[in-house]
Formats: sequence, C-alpha cells, structure tokens
Amino acid sequence: MSWTTPKRAFLGAASAEGGTKLNAFDNALLKLGIGNVNLVKLSSVIPAHIEWMGEVHNVPVGMLLPTVYAHIESDEPGSTISAALGVGISEGNEGGLIYEYSGYCTKEEAEEMVCRMVEEGFRARGWKLKEFKVASAEATVKDKPVAALAVVVMFPY
Repeated sequence: MSWTTPKRAFLGAASAEGGTKLNAFDNALLKLGIGNVNLVKLSSVIPAHIEWMGEVHNVPVGMLLPTVYAHIESDEPGSTISAALGVGISEGNEGGLIYEYSGYCTKEEAEEMVCRMVEEGFRARGWKLKEFKVASAEATVKDKPVAALAVVVMFPY
C-alpha cells in the first residue's frame, strides 16, 4: 500500500443514538459523512500547509481514510458522555498536533482537556501555537445507547 502526505483535512463532531452502542457510533459517523468508508486510525500529527474543509463530500464507498478520532459510547441511563479533538496549528502552518479525549463528562470539560494537551504538546516540541481549533460532541443516555464522536479526517487530494 502506498500512502501520500494529506493535503486537506476535515474537523467535525457528532453524537447519535442507536439500537446498540455500535449502531450509535455508526450513526454518528453517518452524520459526519464518513459512515461508508474505512477509517484508518492515525496518531496525531498534522502535515504542513494542510487545507481545512468545511464538510466531507464525494467520498467513494469503502475508501481508506486516515483519521484521528475520539469516541465513547454508553447505554447507562442518565449518563453524559463527550468526545473532543483539539487541533493546534503552528506559526507559519509548518505542521500541527491533534489531541483526543473522551469520557463521562461534559463537552466543556472534554474541550478544556484537549486544549491543555495541545498546549503541552507544543511546549514539549518548542513550537509556537498560532491557532487552536476544537470539535466536540456530547450525549446523554435516555432510552437508547448513544455515542459521541470527534474526528479529523485527512484526504490525499
């Protein structure tokens, strides 16, 4: 298999219900437009000069898509779950970092956690943070399982 450095990326988040926890996860993927592809889990480094997309479109069914994602599913009535991704872009857009977090917490708590992670990751590398982006989703279990999902999907084109 040959891989190329991604040129564009999409940042998004969604929550969904389903008949099972896995169906809830699948429904969140569908909401983001990536339910009919194969996600390839990545670590968390953003290539230099990436272009950010506002939405996912025209992706072939079954395509392999490099993705950083945070997710959590629950079927415990009354529980609140959240997933977040924090994206840090360096000065000069020479690269960046993505940190993910999910847990039994509010969306705001998940966002605070990924913000701290991005700041620490930049300090450890001696990079200057120019821009911070965040995507997060929250869900509370009522009568069906729920999922919260945050993603950065990277595209070779």
